[in-house]
Amino acid sequence: MFLDPISLLLLVLFLFFIIPGPWLLLTGLRKLADPVPLYLPVLVSGIVLLVTCGLSVSGILENAGVLAGTLGVFGIMFLMVTLAVITPYCYFRSAEKNGDPWMILSLLAFIGNFLVYFTILDAVRTDRPLPLFGSRMIGSGHLLDIVISALGVGETVYTISSPFYFVIMVAALWLDVFIISFLYFWLLSLLPAAFRQEN
Repeated sequence: MFLDPISLLLLVLFLFFIIPGPWLLLTGLRKLADPVPLYLPVLVSGIVLLVTCGLSVSGILENAGVLAGTLGVFGIMFLMVTLAVITPYCYFRSAEKNGDPWMILSLLAFIGNFLVYFTILDAVRTDRPLPLFGSRMIGSGHLLDIVISALGVGETVYTISSPFYFVIMVAALWLDVFIISFLYFWLLSLLPAAFRQEN
């Protein structure tokens, strides 16, 4: 059984963002500053989010066609997940000179990029509003739904034609993966140094 071209390209994109992606992105950030300060991947994430907002509001992603649109959406989400993995790594591991544990970064990137598929599993019919973020996001979704409800902008955000829904979903995904990665690196930093070097 062979994969259709879109599924095959998505698989290649997924593998890229879990194996060489984190290392290449970290290497690129180190060209700007070494060690990479915490604010740098956060700044890059903000820029990607602004570009995503521009693409979403302008309708480019929606009108790009199935192949380009699908790869564009997944590419943005995978990139944001990778930035969310790298951000706490830069905080906890910037002083380490023994090289990058690419297996740790790849594992977290795999977990984060796998969560991308859970954010898009809810099928939406065109005659219904978009689902609440709480049904898609592990931690941040319910909080976002409460904030959106309190601000009274639910009608704008959850409508099927809303350009803001995808942007908020990407931001929530970044936040969820950041929290998971932060907790992982924090717990890892509590281990004795000798144990960390052996693993």
